[in-house]
Amino acid sequence: MRISRWLILFPSIFLLALVGHTAEPITGNPVSDDDPFEMDRPGELENPYALAPGQALLTNYVVAINAAGRDDEFNTEASAIFLDTAVRYGLFDRVEGIVALDTFLKANVPDSGGGSTEGLGYATFTAKWTVLKDPQGEFGVGLAPFVRVPLDHGITGSNRLAEGLSVPFAVDLEGGWDLQGSSSVARTPTGEASWSTEWENQVEIERALTRRLSVYTELELQVGGDLPAWAAEFGIACRFTRTLQGDLGTSLGLGRNAHGRQGYLGLGWRL
Repeated sequence: MRISRWLILFPSIFLLALVGHTAEPITGNPVSDDDPFEMDRPGELENPYALAPGQALLTNYVVAINAAGRDDEFNTEASAIFLDTAVRYGLFDRVEGIVALDTFLKANVPDSGGGSTEGLGYATFTAKWTVLKDPQGEFGVGLAPFVRVPLDHGITGSNRLAEGLSVPFAVDLEGGWDLQGSSSVARTPTGEASWSTEWENQVEIERALTRRLSVYTELELQVGGDLPAWAAEFGIACRFTRTLQGDLGTSLGLGRNAHGRQGYLGLGWRL
């Protein structure tokens, strides 16, 4: 079950051409309630702004992963397809709660005897607080402690919790350009008794092409356990309606320590 780069490239070009043909051009200030809203992709938290109290956002991502030809989270030359479902809910002013659930549709894992397995992977619980927010929305910084709970030892390889802290940030660069990212530290179990501390950094540049469509590129660095691992991410986000948005992209590992590649397709609903 390997992911062809063409299966990622062609849908991206098709969606870009289709939406670009029907979307209205940018006029005036490109930032409005009708612009694409933020959808944090699986395993990432780059939006520092909490939802208003009582507001909710539901996102579903289908993610396909090809591991590199070396040991990593899915063992050598392995792959997986999983569904990530997350619900964000505004609890208080500048505070929201997030619950995310990973369901593995198919995965090759070290303990599966070379075959594939499926089932629930992790449940992640996050509380996000917007610590700093400019009144004009020019910049913001958040704090987001999280706990990741393994639900199936056969997939996750451990029954122990992982915990960490993310610091997301965002800056409006004006003219349709935005900068956002995060710096995170996580303490994760390795094996039955040991632990690993990982530090992950992500920086993303996003460009609004129209009021409906934006493109982004991201650079990621993960340090901890093994040698530093770099990755680059590319994607497009499209607002179909005021309450429905799509996200399509790919992430490619860089260098000899790369963690493979992945493609993802997500939908977000404002509730």
